[in-house]
Amino acid sequence: MGRSLFTLLFDIAAPVGGYYLLRAFDVAPVWALTFSGLPPALRVLYLAVRRRRVDGIGVFVLLVVAFGLVTSLLTGDARLQLVRGAWFSVLFGIWMLVSLRVGHRPTTYKATLALLPGRADDLEARWADTPSFRRVWRVLTVVWGIGGLVHSGISIAMAYTLPVDVVPGLDTALSIASFVALQVITQVLLAREGTMNRMWARR
Repeated sequence: MGRSLFTLLFDIAAPVGGYYLLRAFDVAPVWALTFSGLPPALRVLYLAVRRRRVDGIGVFVLLVVAFGLVTSLLTGDARLQLVRGAWFSVLFGIWMLVSLRVGHRPTTYKATLALLPGRADDLEARWADTPSFRRVWRVLTVVWGIGGLVHSGISIAMAYTLPVDVVPGLDTALSIASFVALQVITQVLLAREGTMNRMWARR
C-alpha cells in the first residue's frame, strides 16, 4: 500500500498538481509541463539509487522526461509536450500486440507471473494443460494492446484540439478511467474462464 501511494503521488498527483500550481504563478505552459514532469523521473532515480538498478519502464520514463526537456528548449511548443505521454501508450499497445507473435508468452501473462512469483509454478502448470487459460491471456493481451492505442489516439486528439490548460487534467482523468476499465474487463474475463478462481480456492 505504501509503495502504491508513493507511486500515485509522484506519477499522477504531483505532475498534474505541479502543472496547475506553476500556471497559477504565470509560468508559461511549456515550462510548466516540463517541470511538472520531473517528479516521476525523480522517483525513478530514487529507486535506482536504492536498488542499484533501473528497469525498462524506469529508463523509458527518463527518456520521456528528457524528450520533454529537449522539446521545450528547441521548439517551445506546449502541444508537443502534451503528447509525450501518448508515446508511452503507443509503445505499450504495440508491445502488447507484438508479444502475441514474439516470445512464448503474451505480455499480460508474463506480467502476472512477475507479480505472483509464489504462484508461478501453478500458473505455468495451468498454462500447459488448460487451453482456455492460454486463450484468455491472449485475449487480454489484445484488449490491453488495443486499449493502449485507443488511449494514445484520444490523448493526441485532445492535445491538438483543446486549450492547453485543460488537457493535463483531462488526460490524467482519461488515463485513470482507461486503467480502471481495462482492469474491470480483465477481472470479468478471468472470472468467466475460472482457472484463477479455482487456484485461489485451493489456496
